[in-house]
Amino acid sequence: MEEEKCVFCMIANKKVPSKEVYEDEMVMGVLDINPASKGHVIMIPKKHYNNIYEMPQDEFLQYISVARAVGYAILLSLAPDNVEMLYTKELTKGSVTPHALIHLIPRYNDDTVNHVWQPQKMEESDFTAIGNAIKSAIEKVKAAEVPQTEKKAVEEPKKPDNTVKEEKPQININRKVVVF
Repeated sequence: MEEEKCVFCMIANKKVPSKEVYEDEMVMGVLDINPASKGHVIMIPKKHYNNIYEMPQDEFLQYISVARAVGYAILLSLAPDNVEMLYTKELTKGSVTPHALIHLIPRYNDDTVNHVWQPQKMEESDFTAIGNAIKSAIEKVKAAEVPQTEKKAVEEPKKPDNTVKEEKPQININRKVVVF
């Protein structure tokens, strides 16, 4: 899909109004206008990707780190029982967007959020064949990986200068600290 026609690219470029809760140079977090529950946030990569598999690894790591931090902020601010992280991948049956998105859905014991699917009956031989196929593909993916230079998701905060400052929530994400 062309970026000019993608509603999520238009939101990221501020051509469509949104209810922003987070923004940096690469990612935007907005309240979903049709939320599954109160506080449902959509994490949008500003650059158009149909799915996360198109994203360079360093961009994906930044994206998922920010989504995790925003999810934690939802836990702190709204006190849900849990926050569900749901990834949507391009257009498939039941999907409405060709843009990679992560949904952060606050879950409450009494909410009406429901993910319904029909369980598939599988024989032991099916589990074995499918497991082996996935394991084989994982080895191919590992073999194709090219080491990337490590980039920090967010720069480590500088040591305090002994002045009184407002305390901000911090989350340690794989030895990186995300500060809001």
